[in-house]
Amino acid sequence: MKRPLTLSTRLTFFFAGAVLASTLLYGTLVTAVLAIGEWREQHDVPPVPTKEGLFDDAWQALSALALGTPFAVLGAVLLGRALAHRALAPMREASTRARAARAAELDLSLPVRGTGDEWDELASTLNALLADARGAFARIRTFTADAAHELRTPLTVIMGEAEVVLRRPRSAEEYHRTLELVYAESRGLAQLVDSLLLLARGDAGALSTRKEPVDLALLARHAVERAEHLPASREGGIGIQLSAAPTLVEGNPVLLSHVLDNLLANALRYGRSQVRVEVRATDTEARLTVTDDGPGVEPAFLPRLFQRFARADGARAGEGTGLGLALSRSIVEAHGGALTYERSPGGESLFTARFPGRAPPALPDASHPPPGDASGGSARA
Repeated sequence: MKRPLTLSTRLTFFFAGAVLASTLLYGTLVTAVLAIGEWREQHDVPPVPTKEGLFDDAWQALSALALGTPFAVLGAVLLGRALAHRALAPMREASTRARAARAAELDLSLPVRGTGDEWDELASTLNALLADARGAFARIRTFTADAAHELRTPLTVIMGEAEVVLRRPRSAEEYHRTLELVYAESRGLAQLVDSLLLLARGDAGALSTRKEPVDLALLARHAVERAEHLPASREGGIGIQLSAAPTLVEGNPVLLSHVLDNLLANALRYGRSQVRVEVRATDTEARLTVTDDGPGVEPAFLPRLFQRFARADGARAGEGTGLGLALSRSIVEAHGGALTYERSPGGESLFTARFPGRAPPALPDASHPPPGDASGGSARA
């Protein structure tokens, strides 16, 4: 089997070939010029008897070319090989590092010599790509571990409860209680799987492919109506105030409703007595704010507030999968916006979703409620 030529050998041959071609071309031109000059002298000047023949100088130049060409080619091969070896040194080092790197850790970086040449530019670009890949790999590893933990807990409860009940015959009440527990755990499990699927779609950039004009105020009013039936609002004595003017954004109404439900559920879970929902439009953006009078987020937990499965250990800890805020931020970002948290001077927690501005408000059709229906409303559990 014919062994393929290495890149170093190819570069050496290329360099030697270039030197050989240049030498032959130069020698040919010199010989031609000398031959033409001698021929013109023979025809322009009366012939003088001489011992020199026609084209003697040209033949001498051609002989010198024939003798010197092998040495030029040999020198070109040696010099080309040395230059190729030096030029490919970073590639050899990169190959050595790649062989020593572990795929599970992606602990690989290509050498950057600081010369600013094409290799440095390529190595810097690939190093940045490798750094992004390492970050993504770490996030996937953490996400997988957290998801496995969250999925294992309800499955363990279901299996354990079923195992206990099956040990001996039970009464109808005991079977009913067990089925209620299994149903509750299964419902939570289904919600967790739905959230994970939405986050996976968000990571793939396919969270919101179809967008349409959506009135945030109308969605907020419907979300408040749903939230009024939640136990935290109905039994916890937390009132919900809505202040909203018609505000159009380009988005998916189902996903945006999911954001509102998540933010409202979070506010009701941690609020003490009052939750406010505000929808406003400025010249440049549409703004949705959900405020609660709860204890707020601990400063140490703020960097992890929107991370998946992140739950504080302090006063804001409680029920939930830890995916609501992460999923909300992913949805808002899929709509070109941003979701942030801040503490107001009055000690309230503010979650604000900002969306890109749109054309002046114009409700899609007459079936939408007048502005007064969605503005300044107040609900109480």
